[in-house]
Amino acid sequence: MTVRLLQVPGSDRRTVRADVVGPDAAPAVLVLHGFKGFRRWGGFPWVGEQLAARGLRAVVVDFSHNGVEEHDFDRLDLFLLDTARRHQDDLAALARVLPGPLGVLGHSRGGADALVFAARESRVQAVVTWAAVSAYPGPSPEQERALRRDGYVIVPNARTGQAMPIARLAFDAAERPDVLGEAAARAVPTLAFHGTADESVPLSSLERIAHALPHVETRRIEGAGHTFGAAHPFPGPTPHLTEVTQASVHFLARHLLGGTEPDGAADGSLSA
Repeated sequence: MTVRLLQVPGSDRRTVRADVVGPDAAPAVLVLHGFKGFRRWGGFPWVGEQLAARGLRAVVVDFSHNGVEEHDFDRLDLFLLDTARRHQDDLAALARVLPGPLGVLGHSRGGADALVFAARESRVQAVVTWAAVSAYPGPSPEQERALRRDGYVIVPNARTGQAMPIARLAFDAAERPDVLGEAAARAVPTLAFHGTADESVPLSSLERIAHALPHVETRRIEGAGHTFGAAHPFPGPTPHLTEVTQASVHFLARHLLGGTEPDGAADGSLSA
């Protein structure tokens, strides 16, 4: 499939990049990475292809301050200042150049971003979350001590070996939207997945989402971890990743395409 690069000025005029695949006239689905993620991490390109194969336009996003410009985390000076508020600025900038109905699929922190964006953008007609956090956390006691001492905290990246800095700004209350409070204010059809063996975000996050949002459908994936088996570099889809992608694509197509969904769209088939 042909992938087109979309670039728009986002938060603080920094560039938001997105890989776009699928018909230009189709409803767009924004695919949002999580913490220490980026648009070409692991299976995100493959997920975009599955959405496109169903007749949707996948827009696989790099947030403007995620720290990735040319390659893995080459701009830690931007990562330092990454915040949830900036993510909403970026998504609003993308929405301005994407006409028509929208869907959103977000993983982990990107799931929280998706819920907030759907509450704020009236054109969002469907949301899918994978292993979503139910709130943007404030600093732990240990992190607060580091912030007072150094002005930032360090988060290790086990894959790259980098020490990744986070400034106090990211923990400020003004930078952290009330995820469930905002999401509860607008009843957008929502499907939330969580693995029962998630090693990063506890299953209780899914339970809080279900309790706060009466319009959400939740699904527990038995034995699945935080990324549903996806890794970087991407070796190919696992059974867990295939399961959640298949259900997500069908859900988004049903709400965004309606009666125009292609024949056979519910048969569960995915492209290799």
